[in-house]
Amino acid sequence: MSKIFITGGAGFIGREVAKELIRRKHKVISFDLMRANMLEGSKRYSFYVGSILDPYQLSKAMRNCDYVLHLAAALGVQRTEINRLECMFINIQGTVNVLDSCIKEKIKKIIFVSSSEVYGESGREFIDENTPLNPKSNYAISKIAGEEYLRAYYDTYGLKYNIVRLFNIYGERQREDFVIPKFVKNIMQNKPPVVYGRGDQIRCFCYVKDAAIGIVDALFSRLEKQTFNIGNDTEPTSIKDLANKVISVSKKRLKPKFISYSDSDRDLERDIIRRVPSVEKARKMLNYKPAVSLEKGITKIVDFYKNKYKE
Repeated sequence: MSKIFITGGAGFIGREVAKELIRRKHKVISFDLMRANMLEGSKRYSFYVGSILDPYQLSKAMRNCDYVLHLAAALGVQRTEINRLECMFINIQGTVNVLDSCIKEKIKKIIFVSSSEVYGESGREFIDENTPLNPKSNYAISKIAGEEYLRAYYDTYGLKYNIVRLFNIYGERQREDFVIPKFVKNIMQNKPPVVYGRGDQIRCFCYVKDAAIGIVDALFSRLEKQTFNIGNDTEPTSIKDLANKVISVSKKRLKPKFISYSDSDRDLERDIIRRVPSVEKARKMLNYKPAVSLEKGITKIVDFYKNKYKE
């Protein structure tokens, strides 16, 4: 049994990672700006409310832990484009603070949770870990900087690490400015899902529990200095088809509403037309097997929102 410290442990993905670690009989310390109330009943879970921008808080909370999972970050391409300085400071200086605390507290290994945004518009049918990085947002640049800091801390201090790059994670309790919960929320309120442009952007969506398993497996793998794509590559789907699938699962008589980029809150130059991962490396090295189909995952979210909006 190990003691694992999770930055961003109260967040959408962090909670699911904590649940997976507890399921495997490990102790979890969550470090976040808020509490994860849904986990507080477990004897294997405890939390610190704090910021990764506070080195003293970090080191104090991390003391006596074995491993670190670093998920805390300023999130969302649109939000981070508006708040550029905040994004760069949190995601870069915050990561440096986490790494400094890892050295001070003699952490055995850290997992850095990065993003598929680092690849930008790759021009490839399937994106593997050797695909050249082509960031289109300051959020993506901040994640690349974080990855480089991990490599530098390994070279300088010998801090063991792996990097996971997540591809379009979704699930219950995700923020409603992400595409699937945004579609579901609209439909539950009898409003059409809003699609930008023609809706021919291609994505692969990965259910959060599958992603959490991949992250934890990367932590406990004997491998180090490795980068893994974590996603679900089995169902490349256009955003237009995604909207229709959500409507179908919800059993509503609606049609998607198409609006131009100029009338939306998104910038066409920042959008990525095709982003489909290859997770073959994770399959071979981690035995990673995403199990939840897109339809099954959407059904879970629809059921969640039905209960949320129930009279």
